[in-house]
Amino acid sequence: MPGIVVFRRRWSVGSDDLVVPGLFLFVIHLIWLTVLAVVTGIFQYDRSVQCIELLWYFQIGYISILSCCILLEIAICIVAMRGSILDMEPRAVMPYLLYTRVLVMIVDLTWLILGAIWLKDHYFDCPIQEPKGTMIAVVICNLLVIFSMFTTIWCTFDPAGRSWVKMKKYQRSMRESESRFNYKRSGSRSRNWRQRKVIRAYQDSWDHRCRLLFCCMGNSDRSRNSFTDIARLLSDFFRDLDVVPSDVVAGLVLLRKFQKLEREAVVRQRKNGTYEFLSGVPITANTQFLALNDSKDYDHFQTVIRYMYFAQGAYGWPMFLMSHSRTGICQLGSELTCCLSCCRRKTGVDVVEDNCCFCNYAALKKMLQIGEVEVIYATYHVDIGETPFFVAVDYNYSKIVVSIRGTLSMKDVLTDLNAEGDCLPLTPPREDWIGHKGMVQAAIYIKNKLEEENLIQRAQAHNPARGTQDFGLVLVGHSLGAGTAAILAILMKQQYDDLHCYSYSPPGGLLSMPAVEYSKSFITSVVVGKDVVPRIGLHQMEALRADLINAIQRSIDPKWKTIACSVICCCCGPEPTSVTMMSTKEEHVIRYEQDRTSARQSTVHPNDNSIALTLHHPLYPPGRIIHIVRHHPSQDDRQILKKREPVYQAIWADNTAFDEVLISPVMLQDHMPDKVLAALNKFLDQSRETQPPIDAPSSATAAKQQINETEPKTSDKPCQTVLLGTPTSGANTITVVVLKNDAAASVAVENGGQLRPEITGKKQDTAVTLNPRSVNDTRL
Repeated sequence: MPGIVVFRRRWSVGSDDLVVPGLFLFVIHLIWLTVLAVVTGIFQYDRSVQCIELLWYFQIGYISILSCCILLEIAICIVAMRGSILDMEPRAVMPYLLYTRVLVMIVDLTWLILGAIWLKDHYFDCPIQEPKGTMIAVVICNLLVIFSMFTTIWCTFDPAGRSWVKMKKYQRSMRESESRFNYKRSGSRSRNWRQRKVIRAYQDSWDHRCRLLFCCMGNSDRSRNSFTDIARLLSDFFRDLDVVPSDVVAGLVLLRKFQKLEREAVVRQRKNGTYEFLSGVPITANTQFLALNDSKDYDHFQTVIRYMYFAQGAYGWPMFLMSHSRTGICQLGSELTCCLSCCRRKTGVDVVEDNCCFCNYAALKKMLQIGEVEVIYATYHVDIGETPFFVAVDYNYSKIVVSIRGTLSMKDVLTDLNAEGDCLPLTPPREDWIGHKGMVQAAIYIKNKLEEENLIQRAQAHNPARGTQDFGLVLVGHSLGAGTAAILAILMKQQYDDLHCYSYSPPGGLLSMPAVEYSKSFITSVVVGKDVVPRIGLHQMEALRADLINAIQRSIDPKWKTIACSVICCCCGPEPTSVTMMSTKEEHVIRYEQDRTSARQSTVHPNDNSIALTLHHPLYPPGRIIHIVRHHPSQDDRQILKKREPVYQAIWADNTAFDEVLISPVMLQDHMPDKVLAALNKFLDQSRETQPPIDAPSSATAAKQQINETEPKTSDKPCQTVLLGTPTSGANTITVVVLKNDAAASVAVENGGQLRPEITGKKQDTAVTLNPRSVNDTRL
């Protein structure tokens, strides 16, 4: 950062990105230099024969070329490793090294062409054998190397790079002239004209990239309009921001480190009463945990799990094979009816645009084997703003279910990327009810399809003998389907009073706050761990952009060292351990937080006031949100639990709590539908293991700290604190028993609680009574 300027053009690569390609070329060329030197030194060349003489000259010449390449590549690597990401002064000579390397590459290519000509003319009749084979390998391998270099140049080519350099040059000249002559008005008009020219160039380049990436989608009016909107959005988001892809990678690595340090400082200082963070969520005395001992909450959570199967089933055969990797093909094969669509019509199920073997419908039936469920209609038609869905009758829960598929195709990706805010088509209209534009279009499409085909009415009239005419309506979906289902629920709520929506892993930039508040009475959302999608919207991405720039500014290490420390765990500096170093780290975190706040509020680039940064109004995930979080027990807790698996808990999260992207290795994994379903089931299973059901979970770590503060220190023997549960509904206190290592553990729950029978009567050493609502339990 910024992109290197070579040949009067900006490129999408930084001068500090050349460490890896330089090292790669150095290794390849060193190998061939060694091979050629050995071959030339060992074999005898009879230079009285013309073809052998030419071969000898070729090898000597190419040894010289490889020596020059190696020297230049060593110099490029050394220079590229100097300075930090923003400190480019130590790398100022890099363009001249590249100019020299290009000249050597031209000589290299010319020499290889001459070698290919020699092979064509003299390979079969030249009497020397081993050097001929070596020469073939040298020519082929190094031509491939040069081809890879040209490919890299093509990939790093910036179509608007020349216009960008001209604009920057003009901005510098205008700043100098304004400081000297104060020509502000005319200079501003000319500068704005040049900026608009560059912005148009970048919009065209993004449009070209979108068309190239989605070339298989055709050239319809819908796709052209989507490409234009997305290109404008992406160009506005980056707004001639001078970053290269490796800067983003390094920024994410740095941002993850700063987020970790920030959370550690919050816990250490007990800010806002925070005891610890579970999946990035601060746990305080006011944290509302899901109380499964309450029959209403327990039934509601069972319903949440059940309809996740419907959301997963909408993905069809790809998701079935992913979740049944070993036996999926065999299970699915028994349900296929290839080229027998007539047999399908006899079942009364309309399957639209499935493949010839009805693979998606077969997988759907397999994934809905959770009771009495009957599919009425399923469409797998997909286009931009048109998402597949199916309609089913759930006899067990007396519901008509509409399940909408999430992102699975490139057209779905375009629907996701069309993320500008758009007013919801309500009657009467509400201008402050804004939704994700692409998902609003998908919701309108499904609503029209339901009305045109009378799908809800057909489902209600499907089996009057079993009362389907009185069944309620449920909308479900995951990811893109979750956002579409939530918006569709708002559009259909006035028509169906008993409608409820289950939105799994919904996108963060979905609804404005007035629409979110309205949706809380009939939409339940589920988020798992550090899932990135509920934390992604235009507003959150702009905050992430500001955080990345702030993190990069604070970096003093070279980019290669930052990335290598994260990827291969080398070149990492030691963590501060002394009191002085800890205080320095906390001061560093405080300055980082202050800079982050100012960076998020700024509308211009911190390094260049001429670069305007876009700011969008925030949009939020819908409804009431159940957040499944994980607690990874410490080493001591693992010995008590006798297992290494994380402990799952469920909390009621605020819609505004997902305004920051949490950088984590599991940020994408937590979004996968099979992982969401597994997390829901694990939380329910672990809750059943800790009887009675838990009303107000709390943290073992916090409990131990409070106990250590109140426990009389009457013995030097090590003690063990065990927290095995929290009281049932109506209980106000819990007794945590502290035992010697050679004693048995026990817990007594007062005011409506129960004592585990297997530990009744065990001897205890110290008992401390705590308020469960001020303690954080991990269901130990």
